[in-house]
Amino acid sequence: MKSKISSLSLNVMEDCNFACVYCYGDGGTYHTPNTRMSPEVGKKVIDLLMREGKKFVNVQFFGGEPLLNLPLIQELVAYAKEKAEEYGKTVTFSITTNGYLITDKVIDFFLENNFTVTLSFDGPKDVQNHNRPLRGGYPTFDVVAKNAKKMLERGVKVSVRATILPEQLGRYYEIYWFFVDFGFRSVHIEPATTSTPLTKEHAKLIESALEKIAKDELEHYKEKGIVYTKLREMVHMIYSGTYRHYPCGVARSYFGVSADGKIYPCHRFVGMEEFVIGHVDDFRWENEFIQKILRHTVDRRQNCSNCPIRAYCGGGCIYSNHYYNGDIFLPDEFHCAYMFALVKWGSWLYSNLDEDWLNKVFSRSPQSGVRDEAEVDESKAQKLKEAVESV
Repeated sequence: MKSKISSLSLNVMEDCNFACVYCYGDGGTYHTPNTRMSPEVGKKVIDLLMREGKKFVNVQFFGGEPLLNLPLIQELVAYAKEKAEEYGKTVTFSITTNGYLITDKVIDFFLENNFTVTLSFDGPKDVQNHNRPLRGGYPTFDVVAKNAKKMLERGVKVSVRATILPEQLGRYYEIYWFFVDFGFRSVHIEPATTSTPLTKEHAKLIESALEKIAKDELEHYKEKGIVYTKLREMVHMIYSGTYRHYPCGVARSYFGVSADGKIYPCHRFVGMEEFVIGHVDDFRWENEFIQKILRHTVDRRQNCSNCPIRAYCGGGCIYSNHYYNGDIFLPDEFHCAYMFALVKWGSWLYSNLDEDWLNKVFSRSPQSGVRDEAEVDESKAQKLKEAVESV
């Protein structure tokens, strides 16, 4: 089985200026301190993306803190544009950054190259300073907040990604509203992967927040859009009749690449040698792990095949599954409980949204919505209907 790559995540810098309390990458080093991706490796990654990629491809710059290696990012953007023209493809760029090194010149570069920026920013001052200090323990909120405001004011396409600890889940709704008030129109909040397994009780805390968030989204969606990314995604899936056979593009259309050119299922696995699935010099779709992923759709996963909401879930993040259960295909109880809550409130929100607005925002046709296009396979549509009704 073969697929097509849509995005590659490049660890251009495996070092970081932050010391986040929940970091899964050994302080951003991935156990390889001060490793910078070389231009040679970076260009091989771009070549691989162009050779094995779809017509529309994305280059994602990651780390550590990728802006510590800004010259390479600039060089690879120019190279990718050149190669995209050669291959007749469209290339876009994205970056995940802690925001501390943002300057006017960096913003100019983002705007000139139409970057999508994911800002790792955890919320109010006490949360941010506790979770994401500089090395040495110094606070980061004031600098990151200032730089975030600057990006929003200048029109950078920036979304925020907050990672919160288990003991902060009771502040979920507060953190969401902090970002809405701040001016973000795309907010993602994710519990940290820690040695403390999350439970159904943690999921109940989030569901309580989701109820409030969904009702708030209904109040302001025509003005601000659906800000909470997971609810927006759920509404879009219901609207378009999407059936999620996989949780994401992991080891299928999306891969992570370490600074030394090793290829992993996604960025979360970088540095885990048992999950190396190739190198930029010898990538093969025939790799055993890739084939395992491609063959295990959610309908073929033993613990998911009869789940009524599997079409919206896809089986859960394989990194989290591995971390908590030692099995990439076995979701933990928190994830399942959270997904049921998300489907419940996503369905509720969808059912209350104005259809003309849905057609305008989500339709693949400029004149009519997917509801009117009869493009959705009837069997899939029925499964989706049953899933919603079962929640």
